[in-house]
Amino acid sequence: MRHKAQNAEIEKIAEEIMNILLGHKFSYLPKDLIGINLPIEKVVNLLLLDSLDDVRVVGICGMGGVGKTTLATALFGQISHQFDARCFIDDLSKIYRHDGPIGAQKQILHQTLGGEPFQICNLYDTANLIQSRLRRLRALIILDNVDKVDQLDKLAVNREWIGAGSRIIIISRDEHILKAYGVDAVYKVPLLNETNSVQLFCRKAFKLDHILSSYEGLVNGILHYADGLPLAIKILGSFLFGRDISEWKSALSRLRESPNKDVMDVLRLSFDGLEELEKKIFLDIACFFNGCQEGYVKKVLNCCGFNADIGLRVLIDKSLLIMNDDQFIIMHSLLEELGKNIVQEMSTKESRKWTRVWLNKQLQNVMLENVEWTVEAISLGIYFEDKQKPIMGETLSKMSHLRLLIFGDIIFKGNLSYLSNELRYVEWFWYPFEYLPPCFHPNQLVELNLKDSSIKQLWKDKKHLPNLRRLDLTYSKNLRKMPDFGDIPNLEELDLTGCIKLVEIDPSIGVLKKLYYLSLKDCKNLVNIPNNIFGLTSLQYLNLSGCPKMNKNPIPRQSRTSFWKRTTIGLRSFYGYHEGLASSLLPSFPSLYCLSEVDISFCGLSQLPSAIGCLRQLVRLNVSGNNFVTLPNLKELSNLEYLNLQHCMLLESLPQLPLPTFFDITTKRNTTLKHMKNFCERKVGLVIFNCPKLGESEYCDNIAFSWMTQFIWARQQSSSAFFYGNLIDIVIPRSEIPIWFKNQSESGSIRMELSTIMNNNCIGIACCVVFSVEPSDRTVEASDKLYSNIFYEFRYNSNRWSWSRGIGVNLERGLIGVKSNHMYLFYIPKRSFFDIMKSIDQPLTDLDDIIFKVGIYNGKGRDSEVQHCGYRLVYEHDLQDLNLTMMHPENLSTHKGKFLAIENEAQP
Repeated sequence: MRHKAQNAEIEKIAEEIMNILLGHKFSYLPKDLIGINLPIEKVVNLLLLDSLDDVRVVGICGMGGVGKTTLATALFGQISHQFDARCFIDDLSKIYRHDGPIGAQKQILHQTLGGEPFQICNLYDTANLIQSRLRRLRALIILDNVDKVDQLDKLAVNREWIGAGSRIIIISRDEHILKAYGVDAVYKVPLLNETNSVQLFCRKAFKLDHILSSYEGLVNGILHYADGLPLAIKILGSFLFGRDISEWKSALSRLRESPNKDVMDVLRLSFDGLEELEKKIFLDIACFFNGCQEGYVKKVLNCCGFNADIGLRVLIDKSLLIMNDDQFIIMHSLLEELGKNIVQEMSTKESRKWTRVWLNKQLQNVMLENVEWTVEAISLGIYFEDKQKPIMGETLSKMSHLRLLIFGDIIFKGNLSYLSNELRYVEWFWYPFEYLPPCFHPNQLVELNLKDSSIKQLWKDKKHLPNLRRLDLTYSKNLRKMPDFGDIPNLEELDLTGCIKLVEIDPSIGVLKKLYYLSLKDCKNLVNIPNNIFGLTSLQYLNLSGCPKMNKNPIPRQSRTSFWKRTTIGLRSFYGYHEGLASSLLPSFPSLYCLSEVDISFCGLSQLPSAIGCLRQLVRLNVSGNNFVTLPNLKELSNLEYLNLQHCMLLESLPQLPLPTFFDITTKRNTTLKHMKNFCERKVGLVIFNCPKLGESEYCDNIAFSWMTQFIWARQQSSSAFFYGNLIDIVIPRSEIPIWFKNQSESGSIRMELSTIMNNNCIGIACCVVFSVEPSDRTVEASDKLYSNIFYEFRYNSNRWSWSRGIGVNLERGLIGVKSNHMYLFYIPKRSFFDIMKSIDQPLTDLDDIIFKVGIYNGKGRDSEVQHCGYRLVYEHDLQDLNLTMMHPENLSTHKGKFLAIENEAQP
């Protein structure tokens, strides 16, 4: 018995030694593992190794060549000794292709349980064996290169079947596979930063940790090409080792013409695994849309019938794209090169097939090879590499299978006798012809964008375009006539901004029951819009800004009665005006119940119909630059978020405006806006600027602070990210800073105590600026776009961060006879403030205080004078106090007293 016990103890010790040795099987790490420590630390944190009561599954994903396997190998070497059993499957998808799931299961059993022979006949037996052998062991299992979810399902390595404290790591290029399997966390392997890229390259190219001085420029060129991808850096560095400068230059030149095959072969694996539609999306983005805004790319791809929402999601999951914080689509430069290379492979002289054209030289090849019929997409935009070489109309006329056409700033010569009837998206700025080709019948066309074109009329004869959804003829200054809208019955957006020779709109516009966007802004010669425009019950956006001629011709007396009967609610200012004109300017508002945004600024109106107060869906209203003396009651516009009254020179009083309620006075509970999501995605505000007869009023203050409270509270309750671009615009006439702003300065700068902001529970900083405006003696057109900006900056010693944004007023339009003062309110959330501070290259704890400087300038760079500025730290209880104070108009007489009372309250 004693002998047996001793043998058992020896075997146990031997087994522990073997476990330790096996656990360090991968502990040797090559010297070229640069920047690996931080990723290992992050994955270890996700694994929660100290937790021994559960089984945790972590995924690792990233684009090909980014170092997923390298990371997993290093990780295995560092942590595997902590487990009773361990397994690293190098390439699961390859094993499946050769030996099926049973082959993979055999490897798991062999690696975790040693060299014991296993007689395995079917998946059921294997699953039972894995469950019975591993359920009492704490195991580490790493599965590399998983490219299908069912590979994991058939493997039968369920978290319920292995011992407590076990960890499973799954590596895939496709994040969706990891999420579909149900991993607990995912780590996305990042590209190398600049420092690590240089170090890795130097170790491969020079066997050193630094750049040889004579090679510095060439190294920068190589690293720019590799763009942080470890695979490319290692391959190119090894290839260039021991070569002289002339060979390096030759290699770099060759890379620009022909990509490295070893790198492309790795990246190509991800492309080959895509479905056909996703391949088309990938190639379109690589050739045309890398770095473009997500909404624009989706729009174009959807026009082409590519179902872009799911297609882009798949490409992102497979690490072929990323979406940055600003919603731009970014494809790694080597993946872009892969896509373009694939298109060029498809377009060899032997195959004679050019599907996509993005360079002038490619277009020349198409012409030389006489294969115009193979081209399906062209994009020669603002970055066209050779703008001096003209595009010949005859070449374009031969492209019968074109689905996508994007032309920017190009020179076009010759005649355009034909355009492909298969076109689905056309974006042609400065279209040089007066008409579209007569034989152009694009019944698949979804969007036609001819901004700044020379077009007089789209087509002379009737054309049926049942799929056209968007028509943009912005600033087509020669446009005189619109087509019969019955030919495009499904039109949803019509933009005729700046079509200055357009006099009337075809009466058939009334058939566009799906039209939700209509802009006639700055159509300054437009005198007639048909009465049946008020039948557009889907209309949400209406812009008639800068159309002053629509109220000039008198109405014959015999026509007045029929006019008022048809329009129900008219513009009192147009009584006595010509029937067609009056009805064309503002239709019966109640029938347009879907309107959410209306812009009727600078139309010379002297009265607004009271029915505008019935538009309960209205979110934005711009009536600036008109001749109103009074305005109707707008109190019922509960969704109103933006009201612009600037340059209403005759306005004597403010209308009743909606005052938001966020707090139930009895329960002290907040109520959330039903349109919170939309509210937090748009610019909001109140602009009362250059209204000299209005003067300063406590009611104006009341409205301004109520709206600011609404804004801050909505932002505070919203989970959506909010940064600098989405601030509120509040501009009102005022000469002094309210008492509520505790910290004030009689200049454009003020000192802030950073420690106060850091060490309390404030939610943000409310700021205000009082600025003066000098009268302007220049005549300004309604289309003038010289809007003013506010700039502010934070300074600490030599460190400075500055930023500017529009404040929603146009100082150049001012026709004020005397100098006037206005106050501008804005708010910086605490989170955004500390994001700003990150750009100051110094630890925040070392900053005792900073200088906050603010200024306002117009489009010509002439600063307006800043009289005062101030700020206040905002707490949640401030919002409640302000809300309760501002909600009752009868309290206006004690308005300033309540400001003072709030100000004197003790801060938390």
